[in-house]
Amino acid sequence: MKPQEQPAESPATVSRGLWLQTLLRATGAAALIAIAAVTYAHLASDGTGLSFGQSQTDAPSDAERQQRISTFATQGPLTLRLVEHANVSLAVDSMELSPSSKRALLTDLESPAAPATATVQSAQAPKLAPEPLPARRAPLRLAWITLWDTDVEDGDVVRIDSQGYSRTVVLTKRGVTFAVPVPTDGIITVTGINDGDGGGITVGLASGAAKAVFPIMSPGQSLGLSVTMK
Repeated sequence: MKPQEQPAESPATVSRGLWLQTLLRATGAAALIAIAAVTYAHLASDGTGLSFGQSQTDAPSDAERQQRISTFATQGPLTLRLVEHANVSLAVDSMELSPSSKRALLTDLESPAAPATATVQSAQAPKLAPEPLPARRAPLRLAWITLWDTDVEDGDVVRIDSQGYSRTVVLTKRGVTFAVPVPTDGIITVTGINDGDGGGITVGLASGAAKAVFPIMSPGQSLGLSVTMK
Protein backbone atom coordinates (compact mmCIF):
# COMPACT_ATOMS: atom_id res chain seq x y z
CA MET A 1 0.00 0.00 0.00
CA LYS A 2 1.37 3.41 -0.90
CA PRO A 3 1.90 5.81 2.02
CA GLN A 4 -0.78 8.43 2.25
CA GLU A 5 0.50 11.73 0.93
CA GLN A 6 0.19 14.77 3.12
CA PRO A 7 -1.84 17.54 1.55
CA ALA A 8 0.25 20.50 0.40
CA GLU A 9 -0.03 23.62 2.56
CA SER A 10 -1.91 26.43 0.97
CA PRO A 11 -0.13 29.80 0.45
CA ALA A 12 -2.34 31.30 3.15
CA THR A 13 -1.25 28.64 5.66
CA VAL A 14 2.41 29.23 4.82
CA SER A 15 1.95 32.97 5.19
CA ARG A 16 0.30 32.56 8.61
CA GLY A 17 3.14 30.28 9.73
CA LEU A 18 5.82 32.77 8.70
CA TRP A 19 3.91 35.58 10.41
CA LEU A 20 3.69 33.54 13.64
CA GLN A 21 7.43 32.79 13.58
CA THR A 22 8.21 36.49 13.06
CA LEU A 23 5.89 37.42 15.93
CA LEU A 24 7.55 34.92 18.26
CA ARG A 25 11.01 36.20 17.36
CA ALA A 26 9.91 39.81 17.97
CA THR A 27 8.30 38.88 21.28
CA GLY A 28 11.46 37.10 22.39
CA ALA A 29 13.63 40.06 21.44
CA ALA A 30 11.36 42.43 23.38
CA ALA A 31 11.56 40.17 26.42
CA LEU A 32 15.36 40.14 26.24
CA ILE A 33 15.43 43.93 26.00
CA ALA A 34 13.14 44.22 29.03
CA ILE A 35 15.30 41.81 31.04
CA ALA A 36 18.44 43.71 30.08
CA ALA A 37 16.85 47.00 31.13
CA VAL A 38 15.89 45.61 34.54
CA THR A 39 19.38 44.17 35.01
CA TYR A 40 21.02 47.49 34.13
CA ALA A 41 18.77 49.39 36.53
CA HIS A 42 19.70 46.96 39.29
CA LEU A 43 23.41 47.26 38.60
CA ALA A 44 23.21 51.05 38.40
CA SER A 45 22.12 51.16 42.04
CA ASP A 46 25.23 50.58 44.18
CA GLY A 47 23.38 50.48 47.48
CA THR A 48 24.84 53.73 48.84
CA GLY A 49 21.46 55.48 48.88
CA LEU A 50 22.87 58.38 46.85
CA SER A 51 20.77 59.86 44.07
CA PHE A 52 22.34 59.76 40.63
CA GLY A 53 21.35 61.54 37.44
CA GLN A 54 19.85 59.63 34.51
CA SER A 55 21.64 61.37 31.65
CA GLN A 56 24.71 59.87 29.99
CA THR A 57 26.54 63.19 29.82
CA ASP A 58 26.85 66.17 32.15
CA ALA A 59 24.57 68.29 29.99
CA PRO A 60 21.49 69.09 32.10
CA SER A 61 18.76 71.16 30.51
CA ASP A 62 18.16 74.79 31.46
CA ALA A 63 15.12 73.69 33.46
CA GLU A 64 17.22 71.19 35.43
CA ARG A 65 19.85 73.83 36.11
CA GLN A 66 17.25 76.27 37.42
CA GLN A 67 15.63 73.58 39.57
CA ARG A 68 18.96 72.73 41.20
CA ILE A 69 19.63 76.41 41.90
CA SER A 70 16.18 76.89 43.43
CA THR A 71 16.37 73.71 45.54
CA PHE A 72 19.82 74.60 46.89
CA ALA A 73 18.79 78.18 47.70
CA THR A 74 15.72 77.09 49.70
CA GLN A 75 17.30 74.11 51.46
CA GLY A 76 17.71 74.40 55.19
CA PRO A 77 20.95 73.58 57.04
CA LEU A 78 22.29 70.08 56.42
CA THR A 79 22.43 68.06 59.65
CA LEU A 80 25.90 66.57 60.02
CA ARG A 81 26.52 63.03 61.21
CA LEU A 82 29.06 63.47 63.98
CA VAL A 83 31.97 61.08 64.44
CA GLU A 84 31.56 59.05 67.60
CA HIS A 85 34.42 59.03 70.10
CA ALA A 86 35.20 55.37 69.40
CA ASN A 87 35.71 56.16 65.70
CA VAL A 88 37.88 59.27 66.02
CA SER A 89 41.09 57.48 65.04
CA LEU A 90 39.43 55.97 61.96
CA ALA A 91 37.98 59.36 61.03
CA VAL A 92 41.35 61.11 61.31
CA ASP A 93 42.94 58.41 59.12
CA SER A 94 40.31 59.08 56.44
CA MET A 95 41.35 62.74 56.16
CA GLU A 96 44.70 61.99 54.43
CA LEU A 97 46.72 64.29 56.70
CA SER A 98 50.46 64.50 57.13
CA PRO A 99 51.82 62.86 60.33
CA SER A 100 52.40 66.24 62.00
CA SER A 101 48.93 67.52 61.06
CA LYS A 102 47.37 64.30 62.30
CA ARG A 103 49.07 64.65 65.69
CA ALA A 104 47.99 68.28 65.99
CA LEU A 105 44.40 67.40 65.13
CA LEU A 106 44.28 64.57 67.66
CA THR A 107 45.59 66.97 70.31
CA ASP A 108 42.84 69.46 69.51
CA LEU A 109 40.20 66.74 69.60
CA GLU A 110 41.39 65.61 73.03
CA SER A 111 41.32 69.13 74.50
CA PRO A 112 38.55 69.41 77.10
CA ALA A 113 35.73 71.86 76.65
CA ALA A 114 36.09 75.18 78.42
CA PRO A 115 33.34 77.36 79.87
CA ALA A 116 32.08 79.98 77.49
CA THR A 117 32.67 82.64 80.15
CA ALA A 118 34.68 82.78 83.36
CA THR A 119 35.45 85.38 85.99
CA VAL A 120 38.35 86.18 88.31
CA GLN A 121 38.34 88.21 91.56
CA SER A 122 41.24 90.41 92.53
CA ALA A 123 42.56 89.62 96.00
CA GLN A 124 43.46 93.29 96.55
CA ALA A 125 39.97 94.47 95.66
CA PRO A 126 37.53 91.76 96.71
CA LYS A 127 34.51 94.04 96.51
CA LEU A 128 35.02 94.99 92.87
CA ALA A 129 32.92 93.38 90.18
CA PRO A 130 34.54 90.26 88.74
CA GLU A 131 36.55 90.76 85.55
CA PRO A 132 35.38 88.58 82.63
CA LEU A 133 37.92 86.32 80.98
CA PRO A 134 37.97 85.96 77.21
CA ALA A 135 35.88 83.03 76.06
CA ARG A 136 37.72 80.04 74.64
CA ARG A 137 36.66 78.32 71.45
CA ALA A 138 34.31 75.34 71.56
CA PRO A 139 35.89 71.87 71.45
CA LEU A 140 36.67 70.60 67.96
CA ARG A 141 34.30 67.97 66.54
CA LEU A 142 34.49 65.83 63.41
CA ALA A 143 31.66 64.85 61.07
CA TRP A 144 31.36 62.31 58.27
CA ILE A 145 30.64 63.57 54.76
CA THR A 146 30.41 61.96 51.32
CA LEU A 147 31.08 63.80 48.07
CA TRP A 148 29.81 62.24 44.85
CA ASP A 149 29.08 63.00 41.20
CA THR A 150 25.31 63.34 40.89
CA ASP A 151 25.26 62.71 37.13
CA VAL A 152 28.02 61.13 35.03
CA GLU A 153 31.40 60.07 36.37
CA ASP A 154 33.43 62.13 33.92
CA GLY A 155 36.36 63.49 35.94
CA ASP A 156 34.73 66.39 37.80
CA VAL A 157 36.96 67.67 40.63
CA VAL A 158 36.09 69.87 43.62
CA ARG A 159 37.81 71.20 46.73
CA ILE A 160 36.14 71.21 50.11
CA ASP A 161 37.04 73.61 52.94
CA SER A 162 35.80 73.27 56.51
CA GLN A 163 37.26 74.86 59.64
CA GLY A 164 40.78 75.15 58.17
CA TYR A 165 40.73 71.69 56.59
CA SER A 166 41.02 71.56 52.79
CA ARG A 167 40.89 68.60 50.43
CA THR A 168 40.62 68.12 46.67
CA VAL A 169 38.40 65.24 45.55
CA VAL A 170 37.86 63.56 42.18
CA LEU A 171 34.13 62.85 42.12
CA THR A 172 32.77 59.36 41.49
CA LYS A 173 29.22 58.03 41.38
CA ARG A 174 29.89 55.75 44.34
CA GLY A 175 31.20 58.67 46.37
CA VAL A 176 34.20 59.39 48.59
CA THR A 177 33.55 59.36 52.36
CA PHE A 178 35.84 61.03 54.90
CA ALA A 179 35.73 63.21 58.00
CA VAL A 180 35.91 67.01 58.22
CA PRO A 181 36.10 69.35 61.22
CA VAL A 182 32.70 70.79 62.05
CA PRO A 183 32.88 74.48 61.06
CA THR A 184 32.20 76.93 63.87
CA ASP A 185 30.65 79.36 61.38
CA GLY A 186 28.25 76.66 60.15
CA ILE A 187 29.46 76.77 56.55
CA ILE A 188 31.21 74.09 54.46
CA THR A 189 32.57 75.53 51.21
CA VAL A 190 32.82 73.58 47.95
CA THR A 191 34.87 75.01 45.05
CA GLY A 192 34.85 73.72 41.49
CA ILE A 193 38.33 72.70 40.28
CA ASN A 194 37.84 70.74 37.05
CA ASP A 195 34.89 70.20 34.72
CA GLY A 196 35.26 66.70 33.31
CA ASP A 197 33.39 66.83 29.99
CA GLY A 198 32.60 70.53 29.77
CA GLY A 199 28.94 70.25 30.74
CA GLY A 200 29.39 71.56 34.28
CA ILE A 201 30.54 70.15 37.62
CA THR A 202 27.77 68.05 39.15
CA VAL A 203 28.37 67.49 42.86
CA GLY A 204 26.40 66.30 45.84
CA LEU A 205 27.31 66.29 49.52
CA ALA A 206 25.82 63.86 52.05
CA SER A 207 26.28 63.33 55.77
CA GLY A 208 24.53 60.25 57.05
CA ALA A 209 20.99 60.29 55.68
CA ALA A 210 21.06 64.03 54.91
CA LYS A 211 21.89 65.04 51.34
CA ALA A 212 22.39 68.24 49.36
CA VAL A 213 22.71 68.53 45.58
CA PHE A 214 24.63 71.61 44.47
CA PRO A 215 23.78 73.79 41.48
CA ILE A 216 25.77 73.02 38.33
CA MET A 217 29.19 74.53 39.05
CA SER A 218 32.06 75.81 36.94
CA PRO A 219 35.81 75.76 37.70
CA GLY A 220 36.70 78.48 40.21
CA GLN A 221 33.15 78.87 41.49
CA SER A 222 32.64 78.49 45.26
CA LEU A 223 29.39 77.74 47.08
CA GLY A 224 28.78 77.60 50.81
CA LEU A 225 26.57 74.91 52.34
CA SER A 226 24.93 75.70 55.67
CA VAL A 227 25.36 72.86 58.18
CA THR A 228 24.31 72.14 61.72
CA MET A 229 24.71 69.48 64.41
CA LYS A 230 21.98 67.47 66.09
